[in-house]
Amino acid sequence: MPETAVSREPDPNTVFLIKLQQKCLPNATAKLATNSCPKYFDGWACWEETLPNTTAFAACPYYVVGFDPTRKAFKECLPDGTWYRHPETGRQWANYTGCVDVDDLEFRELINSMYIVGYSVSLAALLTSLLIFFTFKTLRCTRIAIHVHLFLSLALNNFAWIIWYKFVVQDLSVVKQNGIYCRCLHVLLQFFMVANYMWMFCEGLHLHMALVVVFVNDVYAMRWFYAIGWGLPAVLTGLYVSWRSYSRDTEQCWMHESHSQWVLAVPVFASILTSLLFLMNVMRVLLTKLHRNSANPAPIGVRKAVRAALILVPLFGIHYILIPYRPTHKTTVEAVYQILSAILVSTQGLCVSVLFCFANVDVHGAFHKYIRRIKRRGTTHTNVTGTTQPAQSQVKDAVV
Repeated sequence: MPETAVSREPDPNTVFLIKLQQKCLPNATAKLATNSCPKYFDGWACWEETLPNTTAFAACPYYVVGFDPTRKAFKECLPDGTWYRHPETGRQWANYTGCVDVDDLEFRELINSMYIVGYSVSLAALLTSLLIFFTFKTLRCTRIAIHVHLFLSLALNNFAWIIWYKFVVQDLSVVKQNGIYCRCLHVLLQFFMVANYMWMFCEGLHLHMALVVVFVNDVYAMRWFYAIGWGLPAVLTGLYVSWRSYSRDTEQCWMHESHSQWVLAVPVFASILTSLLFLMNVMRVLLTKLHRNSANPAPIGVRKAVRAALILVPLFGIHYILIPYRPTHKTTVEAVYQILSAILVSTQGLCVSVLFCFANVDVHGAFHKYIRRIKRRGTTHTNVTGTTQPAQSQVKDAVV
């Protein structure tokens, strides 16, 4: 059978550059001046026709990561009416070094380093918490199971962000190539981000069910929590990818915000608002019906879990609501905002670990039981050794 040609969709970057070139060179017209350097598109900027022995200037391309579009690049038109060529490559060359704001670049690198450090600390705390939860069998319950899935989503999210900042953001060649690797990593980041908020929603929902709803089947409830915590983020992320792919907003590893982000933003905002309503109702029940002096007070572990959730949900909400509203670029307010955002966002995992694990009453109880068990074993071993030693001495004396 004859081979058939396989139709492939053109690369979005190639299509974008072709459009820029067509916009720069709409018609192959003759030069206006005899000895002038011709109009030229070098793949980054459009250079107008320039008279001999003149320096041409062009705005730095906005679509190149790290370039400041308010700055200018320059290109030399030689006296013979040809563009300057680089002595090593022999190709036409323009100077784009002025497009990079060195001070701003160093500040961005500092912010990226802060994110990497913060995410690394949070990841270490989350992994330690997961180890604690999996080690002690006394911590096997529905509330702790929800903690585990929340910690797992945060740990995976932090690990993905560390890879993103180290191998994508800091490598301009990866962003320019826009390979499948960095786009898949972006999709995973969105999935884990939504999963974080949905498991926080499950935390509030479970506390509400435990204190307000009389009879709850934990096995049946966990099925719903799995669907909300992992299933719903998968559906939302799929819709986000479909919308963004359909709108062809697929450049630079999907690093820039897109209108398709609303597919994720609306459910996340709704989950934050609903979680707050659940927790406020739970606090009302604790203060009016299940306070410490009542006939049936709520367990201290549940009360502390409610307080921890009341701290974490607003923390997650503030991060999600305020981060998109950035101050004016290159201002003192923007610098402070970036630093606070890096600290707030990257240490969320650490805050969750402290409130839901390290300060957890159930975890403290499990450690105390483990320590008492070790002490009892040591005491038993000492008693056995102390009672057998004199008997051995008596045998020796009898033989002698």
